Amino acid sequence: MREDRFRQAARERRTLFSAWLTLNSPFLIELIGEAGWDCITMDQQHGLGGNEAQLGCLTAARACGMPAIVRVANNDPGLAGRALDAGAQGVMCPLIESVEDADAFVRAVKFPPRGLRSWGPYRARIDHQGDYFTTANAWTIACPQIETRGALDQLDDILALEGVDMLCFGPNDLSIALTGRLDIWAKEVKEARELVLRKCRENAVMALIYANDIDYAKPLVTEGWDIVAVGTDATWFSRVAAETLRDARGS
Repeated sequence: MREDRFRQAARERRTLFSAWLTLNSPFLIELIGEAGWDCITMDQQHGLGGNEAQLGCLTAARACGMPAIVRVANNDPGLAGRALDAGAQGVMCPLIESVEDADAFVRAVKFPPRGLRSWGPYRARIDHQGDYFTTANAWTIACPQIETRGALDQLDDILALEGVDMLCFGPNDLSIALTGRLDIWAKEVKEARELVLRKCRENAVMALIYANDIDYAKPLVTEGWDIVAVGTDATWFSRVAAETLRDARGS
């Protein structure tokens, strides 16, 4: 079996930095790998491209030695299975509202007897030592997102589900759900963030968080989050493009 960078880093209490991709360009992934990022999160909820883009990005990520998580558009077993078969190690599901939603998602990620994932790992089995079917459930990562009031209210039950390997804390949508405004610095969001991380630790579940910017991200490493994403490839490009033009104009 290939290196399980996510679980190994979690055991070592070492934070990984994930490049959150919305442009979904294989060449950009090569540049991200060259820059030294630990892993990628490919966004197919709010990102560009469909299955062909996904396949190209996962191929590039493997070539660069970066494990990949794909955020699917919705809680659809076909989308989860397609991402895993194409080589994603993990699948992230947005807008989980309940323990029933989370359980349905986990069942889509895991093979029987835990789940209902269909057989066909055409790329996933490449470089996977041993029998893929018998080892895949321990290798793949089911990552429900905690970004709704319902998921937060049922956090303990979600974490208790067999096969929940990781949670992703989504501060933007959760801030809207808890405060009615987009404010990731709100007191309610901070309290929820602390709760989710503590509960993940208690249940030995990996914890991933999205940070809009560096200011939000820096304290997260000290707090002990396992995976931190900082902005997106689109926001990086937009910021550097504006800075480069400003510098060229001397303004």
